[in-house]
Amino acid sequence: MIPDRPHFDLERRLHSQGYALVAGIDEAGRGPLAGPVSAGIAILPQKLSGDWVGLVNDSKKLSPAQRELAYHRLQTEAVALSVGFSSSQEIDSLGISSATRLAIRRALEKISSRPHHLLLDAFSIPEINLPQIAIKKGDAISLSIAAASIAAKVERDRLMVRYASAYPQYDFANNKGYGTPAHLTAITKFGPTPVHRLTFKRVRESASGESSDAATIGRHAEQIVATHLRFHGYRVIETNYSTRLGEIDIIASQDETLVFVEVRARQRGGMVGPVESLTRSKQQKMIATAQQYLQDCETTWTDWRMDLAAVELDRSGLVKRLRILENVVEE
Repeated sequence: MIPDRPHFDLERRLHSQGYALVAGIDEAGRGPLAGPVSAGIAILPQKLSGDWVGLVNDSKKLSPAQRELAYHRLQTEAVALSVGFSSSQEIDSLGISSATRLAIRRALEKISSRPHHLLLDAFSIPEINLPQIAIKKGDAISLSIAAASIAAKVERDRLMVRYASAYPQYDFANNKGYGTPAHLTAITKFGPTPVHRLTFKRVRESASGESSDAATIGRHAEQIVATHLRFHGYRVIETNYSTRLGEIDIIASQDETLVFVEVRARQRGGMVGPVESLTRSKQQKMIATAQQYLQDCETTWTDWRMDLAAVELDRSGLVKRLRILENVVEE
């Protein structure tokens, strides 16, 4: 069960085992279309005291002002704090997972005190020769990982604000490189910048304006499904969310549940049905992408599911049938 706030229990246990310097590690910026991925490392004192402790939380639960305040205090109170980056070019060359690990190694190289044990959010790094524990939703559980998440997020956001001065058309100061409609429009109009991730599908599509019959049908169906969901009380949060892991067509909320929707469209007479076309490989990519969104999301969702929207169109593009199949994809 995820606690209301991150705690220091695991760190204290490791301290009692002789690991004096326990470092929390977290990343920020895996999902955006532009800018680097960052990794934060935080080593907190063994004895916690002062009001600063109450400022530290999972960075996704804090407002920008709260993150800035917490980071300011952490720079004074932490035993050691550092942030490493991997550029958009390195993300394109290595892939987002390897680039994230590179950013972590760079943060470790910069940190003033070498940690004795690592606590990481979600995944371990075998190539780093230090004892380590990977914790799912670690930034919501471990105070050290939460502190690292704040460092990674604040430093990356500051960098994106600086990029906004160099590339004002893309509104990086507000979108932080994420694929908002205005950002995608800017890529189509002005082309990608040197800080865009050129291997990301949404950057390629927006930059080229590529369109095929299948892509046109798919986009048309996605618009229909988004309208259908809104009519039935869903709140559409994002469309065409994409990472190197995969893409999810629609992300919406229904009451307190986050819903990831894969849209499958076919024109009447197609040989393969929408459910049959959802291969196991595609399902695995959806799961990985959904998990990445949940990690990057500003809101913590405890209840979520993955649905399939099956759309059948006639030759003129009119909807003949639309079905929402809940929980079609399960972990």
